[in-house]
Amino acid sequence: MPPKSSEKRTELRGHGKRNINPGTLGRLLSLMKAHRIKLAVVLLCILLSALSRASTSLFLRTLIDDEILPMIAQGSRDFSGIIRIVVAMAVVYGIGILSIWAYNRIMVTVEQTTVKNIRDDLFAHVQTLPVRYFDTHAHGDIMSRFTSDVDTLRAAISQSFPSMVSSFLSTLAAFGAMMYLSLSLTLFVVLFSVLLFVLVKVIVKRSAKYFMSQQIAMGDVNAYVEEMIEGQKVVKVFNYENKAIKAFGERTKELFNNANQALKYGMITMPVVASMGFLLYVLIGIIGGAIGILGIPNWRLTGSEAMTVGTIISFITLSRSFVNPIGQISMQFNTVVQALAGASRIFEVMDEESEHDTGVV
Repeated sequence: MPPKSSEKRTELRGHGKRNINPGTLGRLLSLMKAHRIKLAVVLLCILLSALSRASTSLFLRTLIDDEILPMIAQGSRDFSGIIRIVVAMAVVYGIGILSIWAYNRIMVTVEQTTVKNIRDDLFAHVQTLPVRYFDTHAHGDIMSRFTSDVDTLRAAISQSFPSMVSSFLSTLAAFGAMMYLSLSLTLFVVLFSVLLFVLVKVIVKRSAKYFMSQQIAMGDVNAYVEEMIEGQKVVKVFNYENKAIKAFGERTKELFNNANQALKYGMITMPVVASMGFLLYVLIGIIGGAIGILGIPNWRLTGSEAMTVGTIISFITLSRSFVNPIGQISMQFNTVVQALAGASRIFEVMDEESEHDTGVV
């Protein structure tokens, strides 16, 4: 059978922590302090993109109520007003597109620099660890900290974190615009969103647990593969092939189960949000139409007025900007949880005590 040292390391499967260590997020953000100015610019660009999406929805109300419907009623062919609004919408859309491009481009630089520093610091610290650490930890598991854990962290920094901030600010911008259009419809959307949030929370809670377990199982598989490849000659000499295959199958089965459960719950989030969103559009149309037909005053931040077709259409568009981010945040939350689990594993190694050189061999 393989040497005891190899066997000892490979038997450590499943000993990784299943929870994210407290303070992991704060520690990760502290590593990005050097990019404070860039991150401030990113936040500004995200805010501009969120405001551009909300403002273009308000343009629809003006376009329909002040231009299109009067033109139809009067039989006019003067398109100058429509052209002005369309040009204004194009400018706002352009600002939003440039803002999205800018913050994504900046985040690539921030992400690559941060990940490089983490890899460098991790590698430098590993060189200072005592021999007993490598005797009691699987080499493949240590290597997975440099590969899969760092990769998930990279994806979270460049995509998930900005996306979550963007979704949050988009929700706030849409909420403000909806209150400007109709307080009663806004109240209905908020109540509907609370129900949707509770539903999504249940799904995300289940998926987060499996995403963390998946990250640990991935490290376990990498560790076992590295150990068996490294000791392949010994495996052959002692006819350990069948046992190695069986043990590897157990590890891959655990990885499959965790990944399958994580993706099963993670992938249904957006379809659930989309379906609930379609239901919300229909309900807004029905309620808004009823308010307009019955002549019920439409209270808004600037007073009350009659419910118009333009208001309903604009509100439906804004409700999409208000509800969809809930699904986007929940989807990105899974990636963030996975990244924080990887970051916890990285920081566990970096927190290991270095060997003190006393000058004695």
